[in-house]
Amino acid sequence: MNRRQFVRAGSGADVWTEGERAVRAAPRFGTAGILDAGVREQQELMQAGKLTSHSLTSQYLARIKTIANAGPCVNAIVEINPEALKIALEMDRERGLKRLRGPLHGIPVLLKDNIATGDRMRTSSSTNASTGASANAGTPAPADARAARDAFVVAQLRAAGAVIIGKTNPRAWANMLPLHAVVGASPGSGAAIAAGLATLAVGTETDGSIVSPASICGMVGIKPTLGLVSRSGITPIDPSLDTAGPMARSVADAALMLAAMAGTDANDPATTTASDKAADYRAALDKAGLRGARIGVARNLFGNHAELDVVIEKALVDLKAQGAVLVDSELPNAGDAREAGIAQLMREHSLDALVAPTGGPVWRTDSINGGQAGAGFPSPVAVAGCPHITVPAGQVYGQPVGLSFVGAAFSEAKLIGMAYAFEQATLHRRAPRFPASLALAVR
Repeated sequence: MNRRQFVRAGSGADVWTEGERAVRAAPRFGTAGILDAGVREQQELMQAGKLTSHSLTSQYLARIKTIANAGPCVNAIVEINPEALKIALEMDRERGLKRLRGPLHGIPVLLKDNIATGDRMRTSSSTNASTGASANAGTPAPADARAARDAFVVAQLRAAGAVIIGKTNPRAWANMLPLHAVVGASPGSGAAIAAGLATLAVGTETDGSIVSPASICGMVGIKPTLGLVSRSGITPIDPSLDTAGPMARSVADAALMLAAMAGTDANDPATTTASDKAADYRAALDKAGLRGARIGVARNLFGNHAELDVVIEKALVDLKAQGAVLVDSELPNAGDAREAGIAQLMREHSLDALVAPTGGPVWRTDSINGGQAGAGFPSPVAVAGCPHITVPAGQVYGQPVGLSFVGAAFSEAKLIGMAYAFEQATLHRRAPRFPASLALAVR
């Protein structure tokens, strides 16, 4: 069975046989217990001997069969790693020998399908991902296309103990609801984690492709400072903007994954400038992270979507309630953002961060009769190379929207602390309800 047949019909391979009973015992499409849990909860159960990586991986694979390629047809997964259960067993063996690799030991992870893996999986434009030649990410690869080696971020994740269970759909193949926009180029990673198909996922971004799908899926996404995470082995689009980053159901999980992904790579010169910048971001997870923080509010990104403005104004009240000092500001446009933009604005007003809506709820692709996207925060931030975190901020028309936190270069730890404090004070994330596609399409 080739990849296109898998996407259309699901897989009948033996990989689906284990763990299906656990999923059948749960509500058919609701995100079931342990599959919606975070890294810490899953690790505690594994350490206590109440869960194994093999069992957890099996349950996610069974859920993918139930949710991704049947039932609601989330269509987030393009390929399953045929070695996933074997890797999970090895992680369990190492745990039994008390040889834990890191905080992601035994945790199932999905990769966007433009990230090379030197295994039996294929990679979208994988020959380009291996060589670094320019390509259109998401362009279908030949049926036998395989990368020669792991991308640096994949090697980092494997070294931290992650179990790579498959690849997620990029924008070209993820649009199962054609009347609504597929936002950004990492929608498969966002939808997969929202739907409980893995614990964590890696997305990539040139201009909004991590934070935008994370926002409309009610997820947390981190677009790191350019150079914190290597791009080698990832299909390139724009070397001045490209980066990879974590997509997760919580700030804590995203922080753990970012720490595992970051590192200096001889094959990506941009990472040499960040050789001493990576950190264990768990220390930044502080519920008091907003206390005394000076936060600029990018007011020029308001006024484009009335319902969205209401949600974000409520978020600003929540920020103040947690001790933040808000300063009305104006975000430079994308053309000015790098040279005299975001960094200068933050210096002039002594700001710790900027906030604004990440974007509107998912909108219609019909620009005459469709909905409003809302003003975009991602483009100026991408051009400036700044770190950017989106966190669930509420809902508009029943659809998730995110609040963006943006900071100076390599201020990830500070942003994670603020984003975590907001998340813990508000708890806006909601598990998906899988409404009928036709009902959504006619809204």
